[in-house]
Amino acid sequence: MSGNLPLFDAGGEAGLSPAAAVAAALLHSAAAPLASAQLRRLWPSKPLPKPAALEAALEELAQRGAASRLPGRGGKPVWSARPLAAWLEDARERILRAAGGSPQPVKEKDLLAAAGWPKELDPAPVRELLGRLEQEGALKRWPGKTPSWWRLGPEESVGEILLETLGARAMSRAEWLRAARGRLKGAPAERWKQAADGLIAQGRVFQYLLRIDGKKVEACARAEHRAAFLELYRPMLDRLKDEWRRLGASEDQIRRFLTGGAPELEELLFSELKKLELESPPPNPVSFWRARPALRGLRKEEFDRVALELFRQGRTYMAPHDHPMLLPEKERHGLVADGEGNYYVSVTARL
Repeated sequence: MSGNLPLFDAGGEAGLSPAAAVAAALLHSAAAPLASAQLRRLWPSKPLPKPAALEAALEELAQRGAASRLPGRGGKPVWSARPLAAWLEDARERILRAAGGSPQPVKEKDLLAAAGWPKELDPAPVRELLGRLEQEGALKRWPGKTPSWWRLGPEESVGEILLETLGARAMSRAEWLRAARGRLKGAPAERWKQAADGLIAQGRVFQYLLRIDGKKVEACARAEHRAAFLELYRPMLDRLKDEWRRLGASEDQIRRFLTGGAPELEELLFSELKKLELESPPPNPVSFWRARPALRGLRKEEFDRVALELFRQGRTYMAPHDHPMLLPEKERHGLVADGEGNYYVSVTARL
C-alpha cells in the first residue's frame, strides 16, 4: 500500500487526530469490516500505532459517527465505515432477490449464501433477518429437515404455480398438472388436484372437452386467455397447410384462405412498426407498438400471435425479458407472450 494515503476527514468533520484520520480512510476503502489487527497490518506508514492507540482512534471515529464497532465472528469485534443496519439492508435486498427469482423454495443455507454476508461478521444478525422477513410476510418458511424459504407459502404456492404454468397458453389437464408439479417438488398429488379443481370452480381457469384429430382432449386455459384454446388446433392446422402446399397452393393463397380475404394483420402490424421507428429509433418497447391507434382494437391474444409470427418469419427481432416473473402481473401482461414462458419486451424491424 502506498505511504501517501490521504487523510480522511470523516465526512468533512474537522479536528480528527492523525491516527483516526488514517483509520477512517482505511475503513472507507475496505470492502469488508476489519479487525483492529488487520488495520494495523494495512497501516501506510511507520511506526505502526500501538494497539491501545489504534483502539482509541477507532473509538474517536465511533463517537463522531464515522465508524461502527460490529459483532465479529467468534465474538471478536470488527470495525466498518458502515453501520450494521447498512450491511443488513444489502443482505435483505439480495435475499429477497434470490427468493423472488427462484422457481421453488430456497434452502436456508443457500439463501444465506446469496445474502453476501461478510465472513468477518457474526452470522447471527443475518439469520435473525430471515425471521423478521417472515414476520413481515416478505418470505414464507417451508418446514423440513433443512428449512427453506420462498415468496409463497406451502398452502398458497400450488395454486399460483398452476396459474403461472398455464400462462397465456392452453394445455391438456394432464400436461398442465405434470408441468406444474415439475416446477415445485414436495406437494402431494392430491393437493395439486384439489388446487386445480378450485381454480376451475372459481372461474379463474376454464376447462373444456375438445375433439382434436378425432381424440378427446380435456383442455385448460386461464380465464383471461381463453382464445389460447385455438392454439391446441395448430398442429392439425399445420398439417392441413402442408397438404395444401403439396396441392400447389402458394403461401399467399393459404393466408388469404385462412383470413377469409381480410387485410393481412401481419402487414398491418409490420407497417405500424415501421411508422413507429420513424418517430422513435429502435428498439422500442412492445407497449409502444401495441398502443398504435391502428392496432388498439386488437385483442392481446391476436396481437401477440401476429407479433410472434413476424418474429418467426425473421421480419422482426423481439428481445426476451430476463426475469418476467419478477414483474407485476399488469406490467407482464403488456409484454408479448409466446405461451411457453417467454415474454418479449422490445421490438426492432429487420426488413
